[in-house]
Amino acid sequence: MGFFANDFLAKRRKQWMDSIVKFQYQVSGTWYDAVINKREVSGTKVMFTVHIPNVPASGHTIRGLRIIDIEGTVAGSQEISLERTATQGVLATFEFPIQEV
Repeated sequence: MGFFANDFLAKRRKQWMDSIVKFQYQVSGTWYDAVINKREVSGTKVMFTVHIPNVPASGHTIRGLRIIDIEGTVAGSQEISLERTATQGVLATFEFPIQEV
């Protein structure tokens, strides 16, 4: 049994979800905005489904992902290497478990 009440933690998860306003991806040193298609709290997870459009419209490698909060601050980021052709789209689901341990 944890210290925090379940209702309190559920409210904090929703606050986290509401504070994330933008996902971005990096190609050739330039950051582009992705599109948040869905956001939800599911159990102990804050989940986002994000569409990464094919911009620039050519084959390229996505080198980074980052999340921006309501104040414009980078909330989190990660270096990646995802190659795609000029016709490939990317749909990604991000799950962030927020729970007391």
